[in-house]
Amino acid sequence: MSEKRYTKREGFKISSIPLTYKHAIPVSKTEKFWKGLAEGKIYATRCKICGSLYFPPQADCANCRSADVEWVEVPEEGVLVTFTKVYARPQGYEELDPYIIAIVEAGDVRVMGWVININDESKIKIGSKVKIQPVYIEKHDKYIIGFYV
Repeated sequence: MSEKRYTKREGFKISSIPLTYKHAIPVSKTEKFWKGLAEGKIYATRCKICGSLYFPPQADCANCRSADVEWVEVPEEGVLVTFTKVYARPQGYEELDPYIIAIVEAGDVRVMGWVININDESKIKIGSKVKIQPVYIEKHDKYIIGFYV
């Protein structure tokens, strides 16, 4: 079998310009979630027809297409399922040091958020118990889901 060869193409280049895309996101159907964060609570939604559970919360069930959903409070503790360290920060977060995002199983739902109290990934272990709570980011005037390992 022959070995594939790749040619690196070099040539004239120009620098890109900074991109900014900002708009108001309609959240009226999930308002309870956003207000809950400010109150220290995290919510998911559960379909009353088929029982599907959603985080982030959804106003309509993707499984059975019902709009009959109820709000369910996410437990304040969970178990770390997976994590990764983010080095290539998205626009608006460039000034932050690299940070760790994770997925935590909290009862019947999996929640994604930021590991707040540890920034050294070698100190984090899959299966660790974590505390889950909203964290306010002043610069963005927003709440994120925070995990404390």
